[in-house]
Amino acid sequence: MPSPLAPPSSLARTRPVWIMFVIAVGLLGGFSFHAGGFQSDLGGDPDEAAHAVTSLMVRDYLSDSVGQSPMKFARAYYEDFPRVALGHYPPLYYCIAGPLLLLRPSTDMLIALQVVTMAALATITFILGRHFLPSALAATASIGVCLLPVALKLTLHVMADVLLALTCLWAVTLWADYLRAPSLRKALTWGCVAAAAILTKGSGIGLCLVPPLGTLLAGRWCLMMTRSWWCSAVPVAVLAGPWMLYSTKISKEGMTKLTPWQYLLEALPFHAKAMPAVFGWPLTLLAVVAVCLGVRTWRKNGKMQPDCASLISMTVGMSAVLLLVPVGLTFRYMLTLAPAILLGGAAVLAAAPWSQKGRLGMLASAALLLILSLAPLQSSDVPPRKAVHGFEAAALKTGIPGIGGHQQKWLVASDPRGEGAIIAAAAFACPQRSPSLLRVYRGSKELARSDWMGRDYQLLHASEASLLKHLDELQVTRIFLDLSLPESSRADHENRLQAALESAPALWQVELEQSITREPWHKGRLLVYRRM
Repeated sequence: MPSPLAPPSSLARTRPVWIMFVIAVGLLGGFSFHAGGFQSDLGGDPDEAAHAVTSLMVRDYLSDSVGQSPMKFARAYYEDFPRVALGHYPPLYYCIAGPLLLLRPSTDMLIALQVVTMAALATITFILGRHFLPSALAATASIGVCLLPVALKLTLHVMADVLLALTCLWAVTLWADYLRAPSLRKALTWGCVAAAAILTKGSGIGLCLVPPLGTLLAGRWCLMMTRSWWCSAVPVAVLAGPWMLYSTKISKEGMTKLTPWQYLLEALPFHAKAMPAVFGWPLTLLAVVAVCLGVRTWRKNGKMQPDCASLISMTVGMSAVLLLVPVGLTFRYMLTLAPAILLGGAAVLAAAPWSQKGRLGMLASAALLLILSLAPLQSSDVPPRKAVHGFEAAALKTGIPGIGGHQQKWLVASDPRGEGAIIAAAAFACPQRSPSLLRVYRGSKELARSDWMGRDYQLLHASEASLLKHLDELQVTRIFLDLSLPESSRADHENRLQAALESAPALWQVELEQSITREPWHKGRLLVYRRM
């Protein structure tokens, strides 16, 4: 029998971590199943289909085309399924999702990846919190991260934001460990994970503030004189640097045309309103109090705990990216701040007078934190559920060409969500993708011209006759015309396409009318025209 004074075994130390991971997977998996994540089409976000199709492209390259030129393969794939986004987005998400699809090329696998990644984010929140919080509060903060509307919504969608948040928080734990016991190995490991964050989404560059600011806040400024401290930047430069240089010009297409100062003036009021909307007023105020207490501790003692110092540094760095890099304003970018907000709130409650009165007081604080975590669900403008249906059904009912069949050419006319949903459905259903017997054209690219963000929009065809002639030149066999958007929201090329098709009944006839659901309260119809 081991001595009662012996250190706990590795299994005993890791058991709570695995329990937390299993709980998070069960909670998020059950939610995703009941909220439509596994049942919906890939049209919940304009970027969702792009991530899915790019992952499928990587899967197909690994399965059938290793040895070919990757760039040549990607160009050919994009011509058939024009939602490949590698270049606009870094490659790490696809390097994980692509091999996963080798097991089964299904969108369910991608949603399962979202569930597991979000559960891993919650688990690392628990691991980090246990260093400076009672286990009950650390566990509650971990569950609280899962319950936030922004986290639940991202669990339902094929997006890279969850992987970014995971790698950012992982980097926080690694740098805190380095500050406690510096070594070259730990510094290089941090650099590899920081590079992984940047290779997931470019906003991971905010982690570059963690070493200098985290070191100063922890009162370990003398580490800046060591070789290991400076070596932490080497993996970032070697692994992420080449990609950042290569993709700079492409990435600019996805940014607004505002200067950093102009963007800051828009971003500040947006995020000032977004914080309480995403996290709720109670958690937001608790996080502000946590920062104030941390600053007071630093001014009094000249240092913070390494975990708190690293967490605050990541929060400052990622907030700077949100406020200064003009990539657009959206709530989902704030997921990276969620662990810091929940752990900050937990730290304030842990210092409350009633929490010092034994186990019962601490459990009361944990219960309060859980209630505060649930508060944003009551006031969320966007319910954490997904109900996108009809796009995949239209593609499947129309008929995907099988192996040995005749080549088909489709044109899809919708907004980015609709176009992406149909292209993704066709790609996943197509039994032969490289080379493919199906080529899909996007109406927004063939009938109009604009940049990646939809700016500088211009019609390419001045008349219905010119448009019909272009369809003949492309040899389009079927057209998917999405009428589920209000007329006021439809692009000019969609209206012109509808007029052109209606003017040529001898050439184009409606083959299928499909009901479309974009949201539970937003329904419409989609017409599939067939060339006669």
